[in-house]
Amino acid sequence: MNAWLTGVIFLLVADRFLKQWALAELYNKKVTIIKKLFSLELFKNERIAFGIYLPETIIVMATAIIIFFLVFILVWRLAKLNKPFTAVEIALLLIIIGAASNLYDRLQVGFVVDYLNFVYWPVFNLADAMIGAGAIVIGVRLLKKKA
Repeated sequence: MNAWLTGVIFLLVADRFLKQWALAELYNKKVTIIKKLFSLELFKNERIAFGIYLPETIIVMATAIIIFFLVFILVWRLAKLNKPFTAVEIALLLIIIGAASNLYDRLQVGFVVDYLNFVYWPVFNLADAMIGAGAIVIGVRLLKKKA
């Protein structure tokens, strides 16, 4: 198995573990890691990115459809090529896995489980970080291509 794919799967398992831990251990509790900078606390995120509200049904259905097609296209392409992953393919895997984990939260508990709280930044989780990292890699690649 490709080392990058193993790493992405590890991140998914870590995200699922941390979310279950946050639900069990951080209910009505805040764990300060770096005073006035970083803490762990449970935040039940019922909205989408940047606090935008959409009805639950629209979020779940749209996300499920998008994830299904992205996974299908990526797996089909990678199986057909039989070569090492490119940076963009790894970035897409990060985005897809992160979105799938957050979708699983919505289906399982009715909200996305966020737990990483940096002061002056919205509370987020490892899946959100994977989505953000994947988007940054794709953005950098697109900018390099245009240059």
